[in-house]
Amino acid sequence: MSTQPIRLSVLPGRLLKQGEACEFLANADGDLVISRRTPTPQPEMHRLHLAAGQSQSWLPTDCGNYTLEFLSGDERLQAPLAVVGPGWAVCQITVGAFTSEDFAETIHGSGVAADYYIGLSKRRGEAFTAFDERWKNYERLFGDAIHPHVMARDIGTIDESLAHEDPNWDSLTEEGIRTRLQSLQNWWIERGYEPLNRLATYTPSNIFAKVCGEEGLRIMHSLVPEQNWSDGEWAINHWGMPTCPFWIAADDFRKAGRRHAQSVLGMTMNHYQVLIPHLTNWGDFVLSPSHFARWLRAADAGETPVRFGQFAEETVKSWTAFKGDPFFFVAGFEFGRTFGTKIMTRYNRRGLEKLISLSEKYPLAFATSRDVLAYYDRHIEGMPERAFRQRDSWAGVTVNGKPGVVADSLVIEREDYKSVIVAPENQPFFYYDYLTKWTFHPRDEHAPHDYAEDCRKELSVEQSAASLKISASAPLTRINPVAVWDAGILDSPFPITPLPTLDDDRKLSLIEIPKGWSGFIEIALTNPPASSPDSRWQTKTFGVGAERHTYLHANLPLVEETPLKVRLKKAARVDSAQGPLGELPAGEHQLPYGLLLQWYRFWECGAEDIEVSDTDLPSPDSPLLVQPDWEKEVARHEEELHALALQRAGWKPEDVLCGVLCGANLPLGTRSRAAASDRLITSQKGVKAAEFGDGVIAFGPARSFWYHPRGFHFKVSGIDPTAKGWKVLLNTFDPQGRNAAYHVKVKDRILGHWVLPASPMEDSSWFMAEVGPDDLNHEGRLVLSLAADQTAVLDEWWADKGFIAALHAVWIGEITA
Repeated sequence: MSTQPIRLSVLPGRLLKQGEACEFLANADGDLVISRRTPTPQPEMHRLHLAAGQSQSWLPTDCGNYTLEFLSGDERLQAPLAVVGPGWAVCQITVGAFTSEDFAETIHGSGVAADYYIGLSKRRGEAFTAFDERWKNYERLFGDAIHPHVMARDIGTIDESLAHEDPNWDSLTEEGIRTRLQSLQNWWIERGYEPLNRLATYTPSNIFAKVCGEEGLRIMHSLVPEQNWSDGEWAINHWGMPTCPFWIAADDFRKAGRRHAQSVLGMTMNHYQVLIPHLTNWGDFVLSPSHFARWLRAADAGETPVRFGQFAEETVKSWTAFKGDPFFFVAGFEFGRTFGTKIMTRYNRRGLEKLISLSEKYPLAFATSRDVLAYYDRHIEGMPERAFRQRDSWAGVTVNGKPGVVADSLVIEREDYKSVIVAPENQPFFYYDYLTKWTFHPRDEHAPHDYAEDCRKELSVEQSAASLKISASAPLTRINPVAVWDAGILDSPFPITPLPTLDDDRKLSLIEIPKGWSGFIEIALTNPPASSPDSRWQTKTFGVGAERHTYLHANLPLVEETPLKVRLKKAARVDSAQGPLGELPAGEHQLPYGLLLQWYRFWECGAEDIEVSDTDLPSPDSPLLVQPDWEKEVARHEEELHALALQRAGWKPEDVLCGVLCGANLPLGTRSRAAASDRLITSQKGVKAAEFGDGVIAFGPARSFWYHPRGFHFKVSGIDPTAKGWKVLLNTFDPQGRNAAYHVKVKDRILGHWVLPASPMEDSSWFMAEVGPDDLNHEGRLVLSLAADQTAVLDEWWADKGFIAALHAVWIGEITA
């Protein structure tokens, strides 16, 4: 009797193009039941008997999402099957390794399958590592795609001979990469999983992509196409990638290429809001419910992920295809277990339910990365070219330098180029050329080359109320995209690509001026909009009917929480950045605004239902606002604090190897990395201190910090490892007044417990410790950490009065006596 687990195969894959037939093959006798779930439910529409080892074919006639159930003995295997045609979107669901739940009840209960990331180490928690038996079962019983999520150093977990400290794949030779991938494949199969054709990683390189293809690992998942910043010790610049799955080019892993025998398909963990990360150099603006509930950066309020639902629905309906291919995108679900808050888990579950329900309303299919790869292998030689409009689903949020309300953008992803055009501009904000050879290092933060300025130099575009004038004095060296916002086009000698309208009925069309064109044309336009007056009050409205809601943001550099006058023309349910407020009656209200209260959401209201005036706002010279001479305040604070530090540590100025006023060159707000905002008090002998957390937060001039909502570390480099030791002096205070307390460590050694005062000048704002050569890490650096002495995973940040781990200043001096 065979002891092999029962398996069901579907060839050529479980994502079919309309008109394609499929074959079912099982290694045991049983009955196969085929049901259609969406758009029109049809339970048990077909039943086939499969004999072991003998395939049967089936030709579905209609597009939609189907469920396959294979019944053999006491076992039941389930798998999704999707059939798509022109106008269909295809969503791949990813569940990350830091979630508190796998959401299998929601996913499998809806008849779909997911891509799951899991780790190799038991230290990361039994639940989301390859040692957990459930993942093998999910792979076989439900058709999920299981990915080891690995960086270069992780293979040492399963093979000590391959231990490596650096997480970045570009730190290894080609042979070093190959050896590790082969070890991973062998270990994976030994654990009882199906052979890998995929993995997930944040830190690829060009050589890594090449070796993956040669080793049969043809899906590179967890890419972050709009991120260009070092995520702690992970060197990440993935700018230039398409947001859709793409064949990785031979010359650069970020560049879209064409299919060949060993092609690797690059895939994101999440679909991105493409423009905003390019304004912030921070990549968190993604189609993931939990990312809308990230601690004090939270972009949503209440128990329903409203913003995610709006972003998801617009993603499904705001696109147009150039060649009739489906619109491929990824939705990600992560955080809430070892990282984040418990409400993230509830957001993820409800976000999944919302996403899956969209398939009842729109032509939306679901498929795993494995089936997307098979579809690409059969049908997509280059890229599924598309254009889509995106609005600011983070309206009112100002994290990491994001403007309060970002203008609409047009994203174009072609085999030749990727570009974004921002309203009301007609020409590219950025333009990446896929036809040129790319020769960039994986860590080059300036890669790839942006040709937007070249486009503007070559092509002149002027839009007036009546017409669009386009001219080029010399033949264009590349395709130039032109966006026409808010007006109809009567006629054009070039093809016009209209974008679908959304609930705001805004018109948008794309015209592409071909390479080699020169001359002058004037295109007549119709129905131009009236211009809006400038105001420091900003609004953004989404939805219709009972789902209509408007965000209200005050574009002010407030250093103190300040009530501002808002008049409602009718009663409305209102949410704030820190939670729901309930129903507010019609009339005047004083609503507090500040760094951590940047927006309000008014339900069943448009901008016309909310009365605000710039005359009610603080005057420019008000002490409530950051003033033009704020740097003088910081300089005075630095001088005073440095003098106190020298006195407290018993140092002469020349004794201090390094002193940093953390993030003090930022007067207000947050930034994703602190280095550009740090104020260097002093530095000798090349000694430097750098944060590895969430960057910098400033509550006002001279009130800045390195920070992370739960804990972070910073590294001191350039110190002499032969020295006797070092004195570390830290200064910080509690910016939120929440009785903050920290645990302070160096490497793995606890240095002490620190209860914070409300001012940086109080005695308890200082923490001093001595460290020695044994405290250095393998790089010869000191690694010191601050962790919030609070429940690691709160239920909801604001309700549970979460406080951040924050460091105001640091000094390092050598011990000589």
